[in-house]
Amino acid sequence: MGRDIDTLRKAIDSIDDELLRLIRERCELSVEVGRIKRREGADPFDPSREAEIVERLASAARPPVTRAMIGDIFARIFSASRSLQKRSRVAYLGPEGSYSHQAAHSVFSQDADLKPLGDIESVVAEVVSGRADLGVVPVENSTEGMVNRTLDAMSASKLFVRAEILLPIRNCLISLSPLGEIRTVYSHPQALAQCRNWIHEHLRGAVLVETPSTSKAALAAKGEPNSAAIASSLAAGLYGLTVLAENINDCQENITRFWVISRTMLPVEGRAKTSIIVSLENIPGALYHAVGVFAAKGINLTKIESRPSKKNPWEYVFFIDFEGSLEDGNVKAAMQEIASYTRDIVVLGSYPEGRLPD
Repeated sequence: MGRDIDTLRKAIDSIDDELLRLIRERCELSVEVGRIKRREGADPFDPSREAEIVERLASAARPPVTRAMIGDIFARIFSASRSLQKRSRVAYLGPEGSYSHQAAHSVFSQDADLKPLGDIESVVAEVVSGRADLGVVPVENSTEGMVNRTLDAMSASKLFVRAEILLPIRNCLISLSPLGEIRTVYSHPQALAQCRNWIHEHLRGAVLVETPSTSKAALAAKGEPNSAAIASSLAAGLYGLTVLAENINDCQENITRFWVISRTMLPVEGRAKTSIIVSLENIPGALYHAVGVFAAKGINLTKIESRPSKKNPWEYVFFIDFEGSLEDGNVKAAMQEIASYTRDIVVLGSYPEGRLPD
């Protein structure tokens, strides 16, 4: 026969006591690391080191423990450890309850004062000025594409990408009114687009009103009878609304990619991604030859996106993401060779490649 529940609980209590002892020991070591980092002027937030720890532990995980469990648990442990070294100021695209807030909280739950700002440009400016140590901005959605305001702001900022956050988007319909009484739906344009088919099927005839953020949509719905918002369950909890329907995205695999931006760039080891901005020479085949350099060096491009340069009409810059770190030999060689086909290269940085929970 199996053990009874009291015996199992006593065993769990014993393990919890041991976990607490080990956590305390880990925290004491983190304090010592913090002293060394302060003496050397190093930043407590080192996503490359944290990614290495998660990968090492995840590779040794056995059921019923999953990589997602390890990632969630250690995200909290890392943040708590950093809080013993330094408290950071992190700006994000607000207000509270936005998906940017959710992304920022997933990394900086314990060690940062999170500051919501009204637009992406303000988040970038806050980091540039030094009023914030770090910023969190959306850069790409898997169904709606790149966030051009982030690309444009970063191209002129001289900031670097320190980390990448991949956040599954689970849009919800939230309201104080029953579903059958909803006449108006508020949300950010991207969220409305992501739920277009669901709205047509369940709320045909409802007036759709665009808002600057999903959080602003939640506030609007809270103040107006017979209205609803498309936002996160976090926003529903923050603003006292009821979730009428969960995960109403037309595409269930809806993911938004965020950047943690910083005034400094750290070396990266392990699975890395690099982002650059290039202005090409106005000669035939410039883009072909530039892209060919990466292929010749065995470097996989994961994103290439053109944007107006805003300097001369019909002149463009290209945002390029590729696998690998600026520390890698083939990447160094490619960066040297591509210079012959470009007018300018802006390095946004190398950073650990974001991972979704398994």
